[in-house]
Amino acid sequence: MILTPGGLRPIRHPQLQGDLRSWTDVELPGLGRRAEVYAWLPPGYDEGDERYPVLYLHDGHNVFLDERANGGVSWDVDRAMTRLAQDGLAAIVVAVPCHPTLRHEEYTQHPHPLSGGGRAADYARFLCEELKPAVDATLRTRPEPRHTLTAGSSLGGVVSAYLWASRQDVFGGAGVFSPAFWWPGDRALDEVAAQLAVGGLEGRVHVDVGGLEQPGDPVINGLYVEQAERLVGILRDGGIPVHYVFDSAAAHFEDAWARRFPGAVRWLLDGYAADPPPHVVAAEEQDEPR
Repeated sequence: MILTPGGLRPIRHPQLQGDLRSWTDVELPGLGRRAEVYAWLPPGYDEGDERYPVLYLHDGHNVFLDERANGGVSWDVDRAMTRLAQDGLAAIVVAVPCHPTLRHEEYTQHPHPLSGGGRAADYARFLCEELKPAVDATLRTRPEPRHTLTAGSSLGGVVSAYLWASRQDVFGGAGVFSPAFWWPGDRALDEVAAQLAVGGLEGRVHVDVGGLEQPGDPVINGLYVEQAERLVGILRDGGIPVHYVFDSAAAHFEDAWARRFPGAVRWLLDGYAADPPPHVVAAEEQDEPR
């Protein structure tokens, strides 16, 4: 996979804060598709020689620009990262859009009995063995696992947990937003528990979930909370630092993840969380999952 600094073209848009660029029409080896790969660079990147941690985000079309996002609402990652950089927590963000029709295939390690899936290993191979080496060769990164994070929402949260647990040689932390573990089932959580039981997992993990993830389906809505909190318990029992947020008023949508993103990434980068909104219960405020 070839990425070059010269191929990284600036994106101009009045909504954006900071320096967003992209490689257009990039072949994604092993995934059988092409995509625009985004890179947000910290303020002053071109003027200095500093190296930066890297956050790899899934559903990359949703995180920067409203007009490219599902439902017309983005995560405003550029604004959040600009504020974090001003606070001394600068990082590069690399964002890869999902498959236009087979997102569930790339973001799950086990198929849903009715809806399919199960190609997360291929996606992990692409990120870890193709994209990350190319990014490290092109941008001034801090390539060690402790400086490499991944994050996403829903099935993107599921694959973030999978990437952190299965590729400790690459990822030292994960942001697991509203994870849809009901899709691959409890087997996906059992595997994290088994890996922790034999030792060898390190790093830090943010986990969050809303109280209104899928209110039209009480069973699935309950599974979102139950399985997110089961993951929190597994990680805590394994001695992994966890930042857990339950947002009782949050739906399963980009604006909810945008609100939780700054505190999550602040904690992942620096080990502490920003004060949550009043209706949010943060990890430090409760001893055990609900």
